[in-house]
Amino acid sequence: MKLQLVAVTISLSVLAGIFLLNNHSMQANAAMVSQSGALLGYGGQIFGLVDVSTDTHKTKVNIASDFLPPSGKVFEVWMVDGNYAASGYPLSLGQISSDGTLTYNENLVYAPTYSDLVVTLEPQDVKDPKPAWSQSVAAYWLAPPFGQ
Repeated sequence: MKLQLVAVTISLSVLAGIFLLNNHSMQANAAMVSQSGALLGYGGQIFGLVDVSTDTHKTKVNIASDFLPPSGKVFEVWMVDGNYAASGYPLSLGQISSDGTLTYNENLVYAPTYSDLVVTLEPQDVKDPKPAWSQSVAAYWLAPPFGQ
């Protein structure tokens, strides 16, 4: 048990270092705003780490997690706007890969519309494009300029 705790601590420390280096390089562009934190699951359990950068249009999201979905399932990441308050549209950023990472790098019309990142557990190859909200496993609340 102690060895597993040490391994998880070392893994999270390495990932945090990677995100901090990425965050530093993204801040070289004065218009780019970056934030990093923990994806929190039920009971405050850390599901993974997230780094989000945007200039209100170009948006980059990096996620890393040690959790693996059950067989036949995938973790899908969504940007949402606080209970459909503005856009009414949850944006899928894609599924977390088998190595526990997700990288999203796109140009959005106005990224600050979104207020949260949510990770859901979805059936593999699901045809329904909507999130399975009842299967939400983690969330990260975006700080300003998001949530506008």
